Amino acid sequence: MDPNIDLVTKLVMADPGLPRPNPTKSYWQHVPHALANVQSATLPAERNYVIIGSGISGLSVAKNLLERHSSATVTILEARTLCSGATGRNGGQMAANVGEEYSHLADAHGPEMAGKIVAFTFRNLEKMQDLIREYDAVEASEMQRLQKLRAFLTEDTFRDFKKSIARLLSDHPSWEGLYKIIEKDALIKDHGIHGAAGGALLPAATVWPYRLVTKVFAALMDKYPNRLTIETNTPVTAVKNDPNSATPITSAFPYTIRTTRGPIRASNVVYCTNGYTGHLLPNLRGRVHPFKGTMTVQDPGKEIENRGKSTSWGFHYPITYDPKTKESGHGLYYLGQSVKTGYFYLGGENARIEHVVSADDSFVDKNSVTHLQTILPQFFGKSVPCKVVSSWSGIMGFSSDGLPLVGRLPKALTGRSGEGEWIAAAFNGYGMANCLMCGEELVSAILGDRKSDWLPGAYRLGQERLRDVLIAPESIKALTSKL
Repeated sequence: MDPNIDLVTKLVMADPGLPRPNPTKSYWQHVPHALANVQSATLPAERNYVIIGSGISGLSVAKNLLERHSSATVTILEARTLCSGATGRNGGQMAANVGEEYSHLADAHGPEMAGKIVAFTFRNLEKMQDLIREYDAVEASEMQRLQKLRAFLTEDTFRDFKKSIARLLSDHPSWEGLYKIIEKDALIKDHGIHGAAGGALLPAATVWPYRLVTKVFAALMDKYPNRLTIETNTPVTAVKNDPNSATPITSAFPYTIRTTRGPIRASNVVYCTNGYTGHLLPNLRGRVHPFKGTMTVQDPGKEIENRGKSTSWGFHYPITYDPKTKESGHGLYYLGQSVKTGYFYLGGENARIEHVVSADDSFVDKNSVTHLQTILPQFFGKSVPCKVVSSWSGIMGFSSDGLPLVGRLPKALTGRSGEGEWIAAAFNGYGMANCLMCGEELVSAILGDRKSDWLPGAYRLGQERLRDVLIAPESIKALTSKL
């Protein structure tokens, strides 16, 4: 067996474990929210809904359950501090990637389903902005509505992107005008971007995600003090089901969620666990795997103009692999800029595969940080490296077919009888473009509301998906093709 395949197989099939108790310090969280370590004196004995995870997905599920079910009791269990996972550690980008992915999506799912995914992600981004305004969080979260400039660093990547956009517009003419193609000369002249073959502009936004999520959670705690509890620093160690007990309490609350602070019984369990999903759901190992990203905050001083009000950036390049160092570059750098400080928030992966397919965010790969510090000034035609203000790592959840998992978990995945386990996870690095509405659509399924027309069928846990594409060999194939 190829040693790369052997290694990747071991990595994707590994138990991701619980979120590490000593993660690297995310700049977004350097001023902790007042609810960062909130918990009840004792755990509630039983609840209608227990949600595992307190990022944007967990927030969305909780908010919708509380608003749409007038008597529902909800508890959120978080292994660490509030919003300390992927949402509190990401790049702050509110942008979709469906333009460059459209050809792949159409090949895999057909033009109609690919179009639904396009519509879903852009609708989700609109609803994110609605949420920010609803909770008067524009200033607190430093949200900026702007255009994202996707720059392609080689002729081949730019050509493939233009083909994908042309196919999108041929299949769905209503999206005409969504992307504005920019040629190389205009990139330099009008946008100050060097070393790219071409690019495109599309509507997007940036946000301080931790401030948004914690502010909404605080409002929900105030509004529903008798129906919502948040239990931070409460890792879940196991989920059990006892459907055969004849006692009334276990028939109403058949699930026992075991935590480090004791058990809690529930009618329904919702997994918003993303890259850590395989720990509690072993049958999803390989189908969903952790993927560790590196983030930096860099101070350009006065060397680079502050365009944080108008532009965020994505820099696309062919996937790279250095056989000497065994480090891979995974094809994308993502970048935003603070209007207030001028700091750049830059992320991207350039590390050994064992440091990338990992759930350990207790350290940040030094080579990745150095690489990000080196590459940033080059995009703007500068040679002096920026000062690194902060660096950290974060764990994303990737699925074998590149799409989220949303819906009721079947026995084949839980290993248990019962119909009260649900999931919204595996956002493949684009949680900000998917999580809010995935949570909303999941609640519709939980409450038995009419089937939504918004959630793409490809996100659901159908038998064909579980049999053919949501399988470990597809994850291994995707990762080894990059080595």
